[in-house]
This record gives sequence, structure tokens and C-alpha cells, in this order.
Amino acid sequence: MTPQRSVKGLLVYLFIGIIAMFPLYLLALSTLTANPIQLEQLREMMGISVQPKLLALISVIPNYILLIIALVIGFFTAHKVGLKSVIIHPNARAQSKAEWIKGIKLAIILGSIAGVVIRGFDYLLEPLLTESIKELIRPYSASEFMTALLYGGIVEELLIRFGFMSLLVFILWKLFDRKSVKPANWIFIVAIFVSTLFFALGHFGATASATEMTAFIWFRMILLNGFAGLFFGWIYWKHNLELAMLAHMFAHISMNLLM
Repeated sequence: MTPQRSVKGLLVYLFIGIIAMFPLYLLALSTLTANPIQLEQLREMMGISVQPKLLALISVIPNYILLIIALVIGFFTAHKVGLKSVIIHPNARAQSKAEWIKGIKLAIILGSIAGVVIRGFDYLLEPLLTESIKELIRPYSASEFMTALLYGGIVEELLIRFGFMSLLVFILWKLFDRKSVKPANWIFIVAIFVSTLFFALGHFGATASATEMTAFIWFRMILLNGFAGLFFGWIYWKHNLELAMLAHMFAHISMNLLM
């Protein structure tokens, strides 16, 4: 009998997540090195003279902690509600070659559409964007691109989809639909929208550090990230976590190509 969950798969994702967060550490290090004033401000806040490498490491530690929490939550809830990860759930691997190809094509297409819509929105409304936001929509540097692909494509999907969305579906199921053998479709739809909102709000830090949070910037942040998040959540529901990751990666790839 094929096991529902694989501890080895969980450890694999923990290892992959650690590697995927390394570009985030490098990006934080380069930011601190390029901004001596910010570096000194952080040192004053901590009350000690800390090297940039240590400060950059400290800045990503909360992400590691959240990753571990999300992996544990997803490991104990996702399979119970029918959500799947090919790496963690052996049963999810039982697909034909045609089904795999169809799923991969769908993920690439939807991810690319998300990237095109996001960049198209910015180009269309460029006169309303601040100079700092315009700076954000330039082509990625190598470290930014790797961070977008690995941290965005892998870690964010583990946090938001595998951890948060799986837990939300499980809670809603037990609260409102416990008599059913599996959660109703409306529960998945609500969970997709709520997790997508959290996904969009999760970009507040990066946005706020780049520009003043006006009403328009709030609207842009929630609309654009939310639009993409709906695609990723739907793919996780209907297919699996890995295809949601692939779609997320291709959103960043198409965005960078357009930039």
C-alpha cells in the first residue's frame, strides 16, 4: 500500500527551501553593503557593531522559521483535504505522461499570462507610478532574478499554498462541512481567495521600502499580486503544489522578459 505522506519528501523540501532562500540572503547582503547609512542605522538599533554578513543572515532567519512551520502544517493537513505535492505525497505521482505534459503546459501558460498582465498594468498606468516603483519594474539583476525564481517560486508557494491554504481548507471543512467526506468546492474557493489576499499583503514590506504607500500603490500591490495568486491557488487545488511553483516561476520569467 502506497503511503499517503513521505517524511523523506518533507525533508527534501526543507533542504530545497534552505537553498532557495540563499539568494535572498545574498540580496539582503548586497543591499546592506550598498547602503552604509541603512547599515549604520541597523547597528545603532541593535546597539552593537555587527558585520553585514551577520545582519543579512539575521534578516532571513524569520523566513526559515516560517518555512518550517508551513511545512509541518502542510504535511499534516494537505493530504486530508485532497491537496497534493508530488514530492511529499507518493499517490500524487500516479499520472500518465499526457496528464503531466498537460499540467506543465497549463502552469507555463497561466504563469506567463500572470506576468504579462502584471507588467502590462504597470506600462499602461506608468504616468501614475512613482519613480521608485518605476525602478522596481526594471529588468532584474542576477541576484534579484534568482531570488524571484527560488524564493518566490518555491518558498512563497510552500508558505502560502502548502502551509496556509491547506490549513485554511482543513479548518473551514471541520467548521462548516465536517459531515462531508471531503471539503466542498466553495471551501477551496474561499481558501484560494483568502490565501491570495495574504500572498498580496505579504509584499507590503518590499513595496513600502521602495515607495510611499498611497491608496493607488495599495490597490496595485493587492490587485496584481492577487491576480497571480488566484492562478497559483487554483493550480494547487486542481493539480499539485509543484505545478503552482512552476507557474509562479514563469510569472517572474515573463515579467523579466517584458521588462
